[in-house]
Amino acid sequence: MTGPVWLNLALIAFVAAAFGSGPALARPTLPFGVRIPARRTGDPAIAFARRRYNRGIAVGAVVASAVVLSGWTTRIDLVIVGLVALYAVLGSLAHRSIIAAKRDGGWYAGTRQAVAADTSLRSDPVRPQWILLTPSVLLAVVTAVVGLAEDAKSFSTVFAQVLVVVLISLLTVAISRARPEIDAAQPSASASRYREYLHGVLSLLLVSAGCANATLLVVSLQLWGVADTTVPVTIVAYLPLLAAFIAWIGFSLRSGDAGHRLSPTAGESETRYEQRDDDRYWFAAGMVYLNRNDPALLVHRRVGTYWTLNLGHPVAWLLLVIVAVAGVLAGLGVFPLPIKGA
Repeated sequence: MTGPVWLNLALIAFVAAAFGSGPALARPTLPFGVRIPARRTGDPAIAFARRRYNRGIAVGAVVASAVVLSGWTTRIDLVIVGLVALYAVLGSLAHRSIIAAKRDGGWYAGTRQAVAADTSLRSDPVRPQWILLTPSVLLAVVTAVVGLAEDAKSFSTVFAQVLVVVLISLLTVAISRARPEIDAAQPSASASRYREYLHGVLSLLLVSAGCANATLLVVSLQLWGVADTTVPVTIVAYLPLLAAFIAWIGFSLRSGDAGHRLSPTAGESETRYEQRDDDRYWFAAGMVYLNRNDPALLVHRRVGTYWTLNLGHPVAWLLLVIVAVAGVLAGLGVFPLPIKGA
């Protein structure tokens, strides 16, 4: 995999920026995926871990750029894989160093730990604005009509559009019913922030479905010979996806992880409690959750604007088995996957 030097350098810069912004967007009480008391957010051990991580991010980007500029390899994919692996190691080292400081310093000693819940999120939940899904449905219908009019031999892109609508709808419902992120130290304020954050996530999901189907419409027109397969048309085809990507980045920067940067509509009521130390249920630096005593199927990850399955829930393993079986059957050719140009 090769490309223009400027494009390769831009890709390296993007990867470095993505990994470098993670700690800055994380909740203050979850540095590098470690649960800490609010009074410890300014601890020197955390500041040191951040500085070391940021230096590693910068050094990795400089070395990767030097490799590209020197022409030592033209395989930018290998350079990016190596860079991602390096950044993952740096994140793991930062995670472990904070874990050690937390354990050795007894940061939770003498604290009153609790878990907070907001019943209003159940009695008056954040409801998805399903009207935002209308463009994606209409685009799928338009694509199918054009395909029929052109007597298309393949409707793989139409099937992909339908799949986008179905999957985004299911994901929207699942996320809207996932366990909310409420901080026991500031229950009312954090509940208010999470409500605003969830509303934004659900709206962006539904809008992103329309962006994806708009791209698939133009791709369909190219495959069926209705539109020219030229660079300008191809660029136009992927502009909706680019717009959705930029919107997600802007939302993440404004809201922060789980909406902690948003201004709450409720008062910043403080309690005498700290959020329960639940590190024992999280693995891979806050990416994997396993708690058999938690009835929640979907929980917000400690890193990024993502949710993950509770692997302690039996339904989670059932879903994983279904996905694995579908992948194996597709690999064996039991049922065909849509192929571009087919």
